[in-house]
Amino acid sequence: MKTRIFLHILLCSIISMSFLACSDSRGGSTPRSVQYPDAFPYIGKYIPDMTLEAFHKDEIKTLRLSQYRGKWLILFFYPADFTFVCPTELREMAEYYPKFQKAGAEVISISTDSAYVHRAWHTHNDDVKKVTYPMASDRSGKLSRALGAYVRDTGTAVRASFVVDPEGKIIAYEVTDDSIGRSASELLRKFEAAKAVREGDGGFCPANWHVGDEMVTPK
Repeated sequence: MKTRIFLHILLCSIISMSFLACSDSRGGSTPRSVQYPDAFPYIGKYIPDMTLEAFHKDEIKTLRLSQYRGKWLILFFYPADFTFVCPTELREMAEYYPKFQKAGAEVISISTDSAYVHRAWHTHNDDVKKVTYPMASDRSGKLSRALGAYVRDTGTAVRASFVVDPEGKIIAYEVTDDSIGRSASELLRKFEAAKAVREGDGGFCPANWHVGDEMVTPK
């Protein structure tokens, strides 16, 4: 009798575990794998309001992230000043900066170097001399940590780009290895796509969408 009861309990446990496993699969009723909080922890999150020291227009000044509310904002983290890949990225962002501004976005580059190091780099590097957007200092790493862009072992930021909407909410982000430079044109495309969706009437942007292309409207 005891053996039969034990087998009955065991069978029920196996059935329950099978049901739970099926519920978490792609064809189940609870597709946990596509929930943003687990898979994409920063999409839909709001950036913290912080004060940063920055080098901008030949001056060391203080900027507050909340002063950009009401505008689109691009946060462009990079590992360090006086390196090799970083100046090529900042130069290309400088070349595209007028396009970002024309479309309604501001750009801030950010590393854990001080604003004074930014100034020295801007003075001595021909590529960085072209930068006219604020070069902010996250010396404490507080902002980098808040956005998952901080490398504890080196005390630097990773190559991370965030597209932030006028309410301060992250709409898109990209992270690459230090050895891989990013594309300013692709970042601009993502921003313009996010803006088009926000200002549209319910349409979505298909693959490789550019301004002027037709949007996808659910039927």
